[in-house]
Amino acid sequence: MIITKAHFVRILIALFLAGVVFVLSETLDSALWEPAYLTGWLLFGGMIVLTFLNVRKKLPFLPLFNVRSWVRVHIYLGWFILALFAIHLDFRVPNGGVETTMAVLFVVVGVSGIFGAWLSKSFPRRLTRRGEEVIFERIPVFAAQLREAADDLASYSVEQTESTSIADFYANNLKSWFTRPADYLQHIVELNTRQYKFDQEFDTLRRYLNPKEQEIVDELHALVRKKSDLDYHYALQRTLKGWLFIHIPATYALLTLAAVHIVLVHAFTGAQL
Repeated sequence: MIITKAHFVRILIALFLAGVVFVLSETLDSALWEPAYLTGWLLFGGMIVLTFLNVRKKLPFLPLFNVRSWVRVHIYLGWFILALFAIHLDFRVPNGGVETTMAVLFVVVGVSGIFGAWLSKSFPRRLTRRGEEVIFERIPVFAAQLREAADDLASYSVEQTESTSIADFYANNLKSWFTRPADYLQHIVELNTRQYKFDQEFDTLRRYLNPKEQEIVDELHALVRKKSDLDYHYALQRTLKGWLFIHIPATYALLTLAAVHIVLVHAFTGAQL
């Protein structure tokens, strides 16, 4: 994700607003008011607003601005909330079971949110540069078709050439690789180690084949590249979907615990809700 000038300015605005809240809380503290009530309610309200993005995505028919606008609000409000959380803790390590659990959840939500924002910017661009666009749910179907085509081509090579060289190469080096998504981490970090290895092995194999066998090997090599592209899309799209299974549950768990925390604080201090 490239941090543009606009991104940087918006983050600075969010942090500046958090600084305003910090000055205000210090003023309240000097006036013998409890600033934690201000920062606490701002935190809780901000977290509720952050959940609106998920609601907006599930209810696209509602006239509540477009999703892109909600994403921007979500990201930059998130930076404000992160700074506000540090102010609410008075820049100290929390103590007590509830506070510590909330702090851990807050870190999980914050880190996963920053990670997700980076993924949402960088991965779609990478996907458009690698192979044809493919729907995630259709990937197993396409993978099965490629595996079947590779199996058929290996059998066809024996029939046409009366040699098992290509079939043996396929069985020993490719067959198991075609049966499932592979090289997940390599695709995430864009390492082409496996593809380079296959290219070298194909080049070596071609030296010992006649023209007819080389034609078949070229077809098999093309299927390998398509399978690699499909695995690339699987890895990136799975990651794009998977981080939400951490971010969203942690967010709702944090909101629930925050509500309990508010009730407990007001119950024990006698403050008015």
